[in-house]
Amino acid sequence: MCKIQTLSDDTKSYKPKYEMQDIFRLYGDDYIARHKLNSMQLKAIRDISVCRTSAMGYNAKECNDCKNLEFAYNSCRNRNCPKCQGDKRYDWIEKRLKTTLDVPYYHTVFTVPNQLFEIAIYNQKIFYEILFQSSSDTLKLFASNLKWWDVDETTIKNTNPKIDLAFFGILHSWGQTLVYHPHIHFVVAGGGIMGETLLQPKYKSKFLFPVKAISRVFRGIFIKRVKKAYYDGNLKVHDELKNPNYFENYIDNLVSRKWVIYMKSQFRSCSKIVEYMARYTHKSAIANSRIISIDNNIIRFKYKDYKDDSKNKIMKLSSDEFIKRFLYHIPPKRFFRIINYTPETTPL
Repeated sequence: MCKIQTLSDDTKSYKPKYEMQDIFRLYGDDYIARHKLNSMQLKAIRDISVCRTSAMGYNAKECNDCKNLEFAYNSCRNRNCPKCQGDKRYDWIEKRLKTTLDVPYYHTVFTVPNQLFEIAIYNQKIFYEILFQSSSDTLKLFASNLKWWDVDETTIKNTNPKIDLAFFGILHSWGQTLVYHPHIHFVVAGGGIMGETLLQPKYKSKFLFPVKAISRVFRGIFIKRVKKAYYDGNLKVHDELKNPNYFENYIDNLVSRKWVIYMKSQFRSCSKIVEYMARYTHKSAIANSRIISIDNNIIRFKYKDYKDDSKNKIMKLSSDEFIKRFLYHIPPKRFFRIINYTPETTPL
């Protein structure tokens, strides 16, 4: 019997009828000709268009018994390709499970008001760096305060002890309808590391740190960094925002708004939270399985409407609008969407 594992007819039937590759093959060249794209967006379109085709070359497997040959075209391995992230995701899960602490974990999400998205879309690298830096600094600041840990402060000789926190963050920029919505998911270990001692959260299952206080502190740190980037001349902004007075009014409006930080109750098992977060790692803005039809420059795809009891619905977009939304979520060159924040003594 041939020992080469081949796809059965049943397995082949699971292949989506429509794919991002089909959209780019049909409309990609025309879109490129009419729009100014950066190098990463161009690369994504071109890579996905030829993924697992003869243009990528192929590999072969030979059965030792019957000498039967099976050929398979190579993948493009682009991190934005819906077909190329499965194996990487499983490898990531395996590595994280080997290095997580034996403590409960908290799922925390840092997001910003919609009014900032116009700045974000034209300054992605700087904006994402500010978002990561501000949110991680906020978590570290709260972790460094003994009042949030279950410890008798009178037994601590050092009045300002160093307390570390182990966590990692994942940048996520899309919603179900591919709208641009940059935010960061954090997986935070429910334990403070003070020297050789592992501190337990004071409020345990209720919360790790108070969400309202975190929101206010995060807002202050984030706004301060955005203003610095603006006055240093590092932000691309439209003509109105180039006026410092208008910019300050814009900032005042942001400060007056409620900034929402989400901190879900603890996950008792580190494997559960890592598997859950794998939904946000190594994943493109839309799975091929959600694309329903491609016809006459119209793309129809499935989405969940979380504002309407998570009902499954269908959205219809022009090919131009669909491609534009997809390209919003291509990360800048050499920018990593997953960042670990790890005490030197305790790898996460």
